[in-house]
Amino acid sequence: MTGGTGVMAWGEVGDSTAPPLLMIHALGADRRMWEPQLPVLTRSRRVLLVDLPGHGTSPPPPGPFTVSQLGEDILGVADAAGAGSFQLCGMSFGGLVSLWMAARAPDRVTALVASNTAARIGSEELWQARIDAVAEGGIEAVSEQALGRFFTPGFAAAHPDLYESTARTLLGTDPAGYMACCAALRDADLRGLVGAIQCPTMVIGGSGDISTPPDQAEWLREHIEGSRLVVLEGAPHFANLELPDEWTSVAAEFLAETA
Repeated sequence: MTGGTGVMAWGEVGDSTAPPLLMIHALGADRRMWEPQLPVLTRSRRVLLVDLPGHGTSPPPPGPFTVSQLGEDILGVADAAGAGSFQLCGMSFGGLVSLWMAARAPDRVTALVASNTAARIGSEELWQARIDAVAEGGIEAVSEQALGRFFTPGFAAAHPDLYESTARTLLGTDPAGYMACCAALRDADLRGLVGAIQCPTMVIGGSGDISTPPDQAEWLREHIEGSRLVVLEGAPHFANLELPDEWTSVAAEFLAETA
């Protein structure tokens, strides 16, 4: 699918006749991030998976873009898939984009899982410093810091294969695409927008998440009318990878209830 952010690669798994669920991954990951969840979610869902610009199999964007432009392009993916309405799930940056989509396209998004995210992630200074570091030293310049935020300190030793595959995905991200996403995060503040979300919403946080801490998840619960919050004990930023069974149970139960 080609839009304002360039060519966006996407795919689908599960029963093509089942209700659609669109899933958006985090910065520095790709659509394979959701592999631990797919055996459960595809039992009753047609799962649509995107690769953000410069991530996975999507080429880097032709220039800078905003969260709203990215959200519009992902709605275009849903159009291309023939999904007029759909459930939506996003993690971190993907969660921020999902919040925008749920607020701006209420006729399209029937239920939302916003995981390890916030209406405002980080600060302008943080993201500009990240952009500058990648511009000077490539993804390698920020990989150690990023991986330290993805997982808890003991995860690499306990699960070396998953840790290394996540690291390879991060290091394989196109620097221009990564910086463009960082710039979108730098400029995005949805604190005045999320109150417009009307669909059933589940906010998932992690007690060990240092990128989007539990207080930010609680803020979303307070500002999205009728939303629910689950904070997974011991979960880091990439909660669905470190605690896959717990995360999948929460998300799958909510999605089943709101189908």
